[in-house]
Amino acid sequence: MMLTDFDRINLAGSQKGVTLIELMVAMLLLVMVTSMLYSVLNVGIKFSQKGEDRLAVIGLERSFLDLLHRQVHGVWYDQRQKKLMIVVEENLLKMVTTSPLVERNAGLVLAVYLYDPGEEVLYYTEKLDFYNIDYDENYSPDPAEMIVLLRDIDEIDWQYDDTEGVLAVSYLGQEYELLPRSWQFEGEL
Repeated sequence: MMLTDFDRINLAGSQKGVTLIELMVAMLLLVMVTSMLYSVLNVGIKFSQKGEDRLAVIGLERSFLDLLHRQVHGVWYDQRQKKLMIVVEENLLKMVTTSPLVERNAGLVLAVYLYDPGEEVLYYTEKLDFYNIDYDENYSPDPAEMIVLLRDIDEIDWQYDDTEGVLAVSYLGQEYELLPRSWQFEGEL
């Protein structure tokens, strides 16, 4: 059987194939869909990371407040001087406490907080020999010898009212009043 020119044209038209233009259009559509999916996933990942970062910051802030509350609650009352062993200056908080952070088994320590508003950093240190005359009310620690407790703190302020026995702390726009446990004994002695 011989094929005529007409039959050859019909056979050629019935053969299916993909042209280069169809292939390029398909690739372009694939790239567009992939880039849209990537952008949606990327936004989700960024929101998730921001949420995790915020939760970590909130956790650190809460831990700091819990530590400060625990230490103020355990401030030592000196019966010889008839006062609580807590001193507050502008950016410095010193207290002799039964709740150390670093030296867990030490009993009583001098806990010192130093806030540097220029660097927005809160430093912390403990001294085991709190009774040392070098750590009197004029003692100011060197930040290089302290650990960084918190960074990026816009503002922290503390005021101690020795008549009421209350340490007022202003931190991140919130006000807290912390009362030493031994304050109740001061009026009885």
